[in-house]
Amino acid sequence: MHTLKVSILFIGLLVSLSCFAQMDKADKLFDVYKYAQAIELYKPIAEKGNIRAVRKIAECYRKINDYVNAEKYFAIVVADKNAVPKSNLYYAQMLMANEKYDEAKKWFQKYLDLKPDADTIVARTQLTACEKSPQENNTNRKVIIQNLKAINSDAADFCATPYEDGIIFTSSRHGKLNGASGSAYQQVYFAHYGKDSSYQIEALKGVVNSRNYNSGPACIDTTKDIIYFTKNNFQFGDAITNKKGDVTLKIFSAKKGMVDGWKDIKELEFNDKEYSCAFPSINAQGNIIFFTSDRAGGYGGKDIYFSTNTNGIWSKPKNAGPKINTKGDERYPFIHPDGTLYFSSTGWPGFGGMDIFKSTPNKMGEFGNPENLGKPINSPTDDFGFYIDQEHTKGYFSSDRNGGLGSDDIYEFEYLDIPLTLNLYCDGKPADDIKINIRKNGIPISETWQNKKVNILLEPSSTYIIECSKVGFQTENIEIKTPKKNKPIIKSISLIMN
Repeated sequence: MHTLKVSILFIGLLVSLSCFAQMDKADKLFDVYKYAQAIELYKPIAEKGNIRAVRKIAECYRKINDYVNAEKYFAIVVADKNAVPKSNLYYAQMLMANEKYDEAKKWFQKYLDLKPDADTIVARTQLTACEKSPQENNTNRKVIIQNLKAINSDAADFCATPYEDGIIFTSSRHGKLNGASGSAYQQVYFAHYGKDSSYQIEALKGVVNSRNYNSGPACIDTTKDIIYFTKNNFQFGDAITNKKGDVTLKIFSAKKGMVDGWKDIKELEFNDKEYSCAFPSINAQGNIIFFTSDRAGGYGGKDIYFSTNTNGIWSKPKNAGPKINTKGDERYPFIHPDGTLYFSSTGWPGFGGMDIFKSTPNKMGEFGNPENLGKPINSPTDDFGFYIDQEHTKGYFSSDRNGGLGSDDIYEFEYLDIPLTLNLYCDGKPADDIKINIRKNGIPISETWQNKKVNILLEPSSTYIIECSKVGFQTENIEIKTPKKNKPIIKSISLIMN
């Protein structure tokens, strides 16, 4: 009997040591961002009731944007009496990403009750977004959205932009597997549009892509034939780590070659191995580049910065400021030829995950308050990599929303209406309680009262008469004949006192 007890204890010790060794191996994979591999090691331990392994699995799924599985495991984590407040926050975010807004509100509030300090701005913002109805967040724009199935794969495909007779985009469809995501390393591809309406897809030739490192997203200055692209920090074929042991991201440029693709790779001056610079977007003139960085001195985890090129040298980056950046993350900037900045954020109120916003500059070039593009462009999951053409009519964005072919898919869209912003003044000052009567092609269509500014969606190839009136002021009419193109219209009207 004594021998049996010793044997049982010995077996139990061996099991414990085996679990400890497997947990240690899984933790090491987690620490180097190999989340997909770590999950497989944590699962057998979690099945034995180890709550720490369950929490690690939940974290892994959150990191790789598998919101359904992350919610499943975080539900177990928060039910534990020793759950930390941050788990409540992550659970709320996963619920929000899965469109369970009412349930998400409870867990955001529980987190805020446990953490009533200044470092909860993101949670408060997301709670506010959950409390809004879908109708409040909707822009009601008429838009057609389609999955670009001719290009998308079962891997991640994202950040599309037109180039020559096709599209450049980033994808993890081929190559050696990356343990962080469970898919291949990212590469930049070109999809050539054929006469038969199909695409011929191949990786960019030359120096942009490299084996065993992530490359992309990218943007191209077509006037100078220069490509700007994100790449893991490396030198002489080896990854370079910072003081924390992380391999950061850098932005490089290359010139278009005549035969062998892109050549003459050059690292931009503002890079630093201690922090990441990524997701470049070059302006129409080719002298200002916008990008994302987690460098010190920002407003949140990741902020949007810009740098100016003078005499071939890129300046010290400047933060885009608090009108753009928040305590959350701002990523994937796209600077439109008219100066409008589009970007994705987790810090401004949205539908869950990253949402796409736009900020229009004033005459001084200062960015205004961001505007959520609303559904159906945005969804409860991550929406990013936005591009829209010069006429503000057609474009692309990326999303990991339900119904796609892979983890991230590219979507193409076309707006069918024209947004009008009408600024309202009385004697030169922004005014409230302005009565707005709208006639379309001679037929009355609406009567409302507005304050300071009104946003109206117009149809192409139509004539609108907008009548603005207020007691004690002369009534003014404005006529707008909409073109076939869908470029936004901005107008102002000022009523004069009787």
